[in-house]
Amino acid sequence: MKEINGPELNDLWARRIKDGGADFVCFVDVSMFPEKLTGGCGCAVLFGKALPKEYIRALAEGLRPEENALHNLKRKMDALSRKTAAALEAEGYRSVAAARSGMLPHKSAAVRAGLGFIGKNTLLVTPDYGCALCLGKVLTAAPFATVSSPPPEPQCGDCRVCVEACPAGALSGTAWSPETARDEMLTRKRCTLCGKCLVVCPYTVKYAGL
Repeated sequence: MKEINGPELNDLWARRIKDGGADFVCFVDVSMFPEKLTGGCGCAVLFGKALPKEYIRALAEGLRPEENALHNLKRKMDALSRKTAAALEAEGYRSVAAARSGMLPHKSAAVRAGLGFIGKNTLLVTPDYGCALCLGKVLTAAPFATVSSPPPEPQCGDCRVCVEACPAGALSGTAWSPETARDEMLTRKRCTLCGKCLVVCPYTVKYAGL
């Protein structure tokens, strides 16, 4: 069988991952990160799926949807990560389903892919979906054609809507930078994962049509 690599290999695996339920797929150069974070793999296959607009609207109205869409999507993306890593391994490419603690965070790969920026709510903010998406990732040595760009500057400006909406006062309002520790932006023990900071972000509002 003819060996394929580069863009042709990207197209093949992007189709497979989208068939598995992802809305988008990116192939990101992560060779600049420490080996302990990447498992010695130079590429992150990053993918994700948007949260349903109906779910976002329900949260915005103070409702608790019967189905926990966020939790279920996280489980699906984690399962797709494991399935994709196993399939790549089966074809001879060293791969790691990077959902576990201690590996490269999804958001670190996402900003390198140019998907969006990190907001004052510590979440990835994208032009298309706001913060309303779940990510999955596989670290691999497969010869994909990769992209990499400097992390974009946050576009929050003077906006503090997420900070003011947090009922627990967990967000400091500190703007993100590559040198900013998460604890400078968020007091974790106060965060209740209520989702309000996700919902009120103007980019999420635009996506959900609120």
